[in-house]
Amino acid sequence: MAGVLRIHFSDRDFRYVQLAGSADPIWEAILGLHVLTTPPSRLPARLRPWRRRAAERQRDSERQRGSELRAACRLLGDLAPPDAPYFPDFLTPVESEDGISAGLRTLRATSGARLARELREAARHRALPGWTRRLASGDRELLDRVADALLHFHAQLIAPGWSEVEATVAADAEGRARAMEGGLVAVLERLGPFAWRDPVLTAPYPVDLDLRLRGRGLRLIPSFFCHTMPIAVADPDLPPVVVYPVSPPAQEPRAAPRAGAGDALGALLGTGRARVLDALTAASTTGSVAARLGMSASTVSGHLKVLRGAGLVHSERAGPHVRHRLTGRGRHLLGR
Repeated sequence: MAGVLRIHFSDRDFRYVQLAGSADPIWEAILGLHVLTTPPSRLPARLRPWRRRAAERQRDSERQRGSELRAACRLLGDLAPPDAPYFPDFLTPVESEDGISAGLRTLRATSGARLARELREAARHRALPGWTRRLASGDRELLDRVADALLHFHAQLIAPGWSEVEATVAADAEGRARAMEGGLVAVLERLGPFAWRDPVLTAPYPVDLDLRLRGRGLRLIPSFFCHTMPIAVADPDLPPVVVYPVSPPAQEPRAAPRAGAGDALGALLGTGRARVLDALTAASTTGSVAARLGMSASTVSGHLKVLRGAGLVHSERAGPHVRHRLTGRGRHLLGR
């Protein structure tokens, strides 16, 4: 039965809300597995192309290297199936915000007591395969196999499309940063699929869950693979974390181009660079431009380097991001 996630804020919590600006590799691996094992008809249209490509890579991997990837998917699916109302929190350590290596080091060091506690909780919601009893007893070799499976799945199926993941998440984070100009409440009011009713943030959830922040704040992580509803770290004693689906990239209104201007600019700069220059209607990150144009972040970065060298674009760091804007020369070239 569907429930509701209720996140209860106190005045102190507003001081400690963190809006992640980049994708978390371990969360994306777990949620990417969920996308891969979900029928396409139940996925949003934006995720179906990735699922198709990942399924093809999985088949190619099995032909070339045997069943290693299939075994990794099966092991991870036993612990974190897509339809489970709960999966163990040790699979998604907060340290993964510093990269997959940092996250997997923490996962491999999970205490036996925590393994037992969280697998016992998982068993309350569904029947677990017999091998998990060894893991619950603290079997370190088996825990290493879980970490290796996550690494293998990420390397084979997530990393090949990581530029798209990064670009989409960066575009979402940029939208949140703009909303932050109106204060944190303005961000929470626009944070789909949530609803803000001071002082509680709610969203559809597989079960009824009350997350009481108790002055610890909240880390909000946008996710490329998360869809339909958010996911919260379940253990109330862990730092509060909620992963939510990215918003579709906003399409900015465009002025009608002058006749022949686009063709002339493309001939001068090359089509790709002309599109990147034209996309800088406002100061933007590399990721947001990439998401808007459907290019890889690395391709956009290369075009920006050339445009910057020509004096058409200025780039400056703003917190964790680099923002790009047109120079006077760039605006003149575009006729703006």
